[in-house]
Amino acid sequence: MMLYIKQLTIFVCSLLLATTYAQTQSAIIIYKGEMNPKYVDSFVTALDNKKNVAMGVKQRVANHYYNAKPEYFELHIKGNESYYYTLPSLDSEEGYTMGSGSSIFPYYTEKSSGKIIEYTTHFGKIALTPLKWELTGEVKKVGKYTCYQAIASERLFSRRGFYYNRQVIAWFTPEIPLNFGPKNYIGLPGLVLEIYRDKFSLKAVEINLNPEEEVKIVKPKKNDKIMTEEESHAMISELETERKRNR
Repeated sequence: MMLYIKQLTIFVCSLLLATTYAQTQSAIIIYKGEMNPKYVDSFVTALDNKKNVAMGVKQRVANHYYNAKPEYFELHIKGNESYYYTLPSLDSEEGYTMGSGSSIFPYYTEKSSGKIIEYTTHFGKIALTPLKWELTGEVKKVGKYTCYQAIASERLFSRRGFYYNRQVIAWFTPEIPLNFGPKNYIGLPGLVLEIYRDKFSLKAVEINLNPEEEVKIVKPKKNDKIMTEEESHAMISELETERKRNR
């Protein structure tokens, strides 16, 4: 009952704030992505226990993970649409560096239809299924904004050919009634300011509402082939089978 009341409160606040922010039609948000230290520790420990991996390889991989650099992303919002992409790294000329592990691919979303398109390098454009969020009733401050917690189970596909689930924790604020967020984490009654997954976190570090600079929205073209998640998973399985065959 208490959770229902809190959800109702969020809904009412969203309506009131939507009126207050009626002139907010666009925004540019910068997110900082970092790898979760607990994930790094568990990954390196598991790698260290593998007897068939050379010690030199273990040390190089561990070094990459422990020295992972933060990544920065921009979310551009304009009206009914958003576009999210990785900002170029200043360290790119120093050789290979681990990032946040959160994805390097751009995402286009359309709020009215719930459309989420991931722009991948090898498989082209993929239509993703929106997540089903559940409000937990948890509240905290992120900077000057009051944020509410929501959780979802994200269904992922391993290149080894099986599905697995990972919990996603989102913190969103109805004080900015733009129903968008980083990557595919959209559909909550307010702007998502923080995301936590087992492997990484994404945190808004700069919020620019109605910016003077141009808001960039890269839409799919009308003749673009957009595959389903299932089609992309089948292609991943085929490529993995071919890789094993050519060993």
